[in-house]
Amino acid sequence: MKITVVLGPFYAMPPDGCGAVEKVWYDLCAAFADQGHTVTLIGKASQPQASALRGGRLRVVGLAGYSATGNIWLDLLKDFCYGLQIRRQLGRPDVLISNSFWLPVILLLNRRRPRKLIVHVARFPKRQMWLYRHADVVQPISTAVAEEIVRQTPVLKDRLVVLPYPIDLGRFRPPEVPRDYRGALTVLYVGRVHPEKGLDVLIKAFRMLIDAGRPARLRIVGPDAIELGGGGAAYIERLQTLAGNLPVEFVGAIRDPELLAREYRNAHCFCYPSLAEHGEALGLAALEAMATGLPVVVSDLACFKDFIDADANGLVFDHRSTAPEAGLASALDRMLRSPVEAQMLGEQALERSRQFELDIVARQYLEMLAATVHGATIDPAALARSPL
Repeated sequence: MKITVVLGPFYAMPPDGCGAVEKVWYDLCAAFADQGHTVTLIGKASQPQASALRGGRLRVVGLAGYSATGNIWLDLLKDFCYGLQIRRQLGRPDVLISNSFWLPVILLLNRRRPRKLIVHVARFPKRQMWLYRHADVVQPISTAVAEEIVRQTPVLKDRLVVLPYPIDLGRFRPPEVPRDYRGALTVLYVGRVHPEKGLDVLIKAFRMLIDAGRPARLRIVGPDAIELGGGGAAYIERLQTLAGNLPVEFVGAIRDPELLAREYRNAHCFCYPSLAEHGEALGLAALEAMATGLPVVVSDLACFKDFIDADANGLVFDHRSTAPEAGLASALDRMLRSPVEAQMLGEQALERSRQFELDIVARQYLEMLAATVHGATIDPAALARSPL
């Protein structure tokens, strides 16, 4: 198959970028090329250029793109301009996978359109999905996002195929020496440093742990700049003030995936306290943590239910309560004071993460792409069950 994947205009592809969507599609496109397909990946790069990888089967086209502003109308205008720029470079692949807001609409103006169009949905829809009624497949990354698409745009129900993001288990793997749960323990957060991620709740909960005499430290890893999806300088200053003299370290963005994997292996507990009821689509960082055998604590968002079973392979706190920090502190304390339970949860998390291994998920995507190109009926349940 000739496969073209178009990423959005705002976040750079690897090795410069650190966004989940960009790094996942970079890995997936490489896996597609390794299976013999001709793949073109188009996205933002710090130095616009085109390069051939994987024996020439993978062509990576880097464009200048744009910087996000946080103003939705201005950013939509930038995305539209980006879509017009992309339109002239597409050719006619067998299947196009779009991560751009406007590109699927702009393609209606093309005389030589891709044979098949797949709209990839990596965030909760905001009533824009009717724009994609002409798409052959709409592909959300979690059941929660799929259900919201159906609620907002019922006409798309029969065109939805839910496929998750994969994990490179060769990179995100457990430490060679089992974690030692004696002494000061490290709680880790990885993700955008943005108000919707619940980091103020995490810091308040962490203070409760310290005040109760629990020896621990907190590392917050991720970008805070607005153009990288963060909350900006004022928000990071607010968090630093809230942390005060607590052992909290704001590490910043880590672009090198090997260094990021090392952060997971060096931690004792992972926490993803997102409050984004209508923003969180999957929570890839939690899956990466699970792949390293790290026990996880997450908020009670629907997207996590695709891979976290409460009290079986992770802990869940009620972020909707009147005092969510108390519930989070209780979950973290339970994890940190019981090495046996922490290790058991970590082992179960590792086992669950194996279902998201890169080669397995990449082949599920390829099955979906092949069925789309050939006009065959796609059974999402069969894709999920495929032994591959």
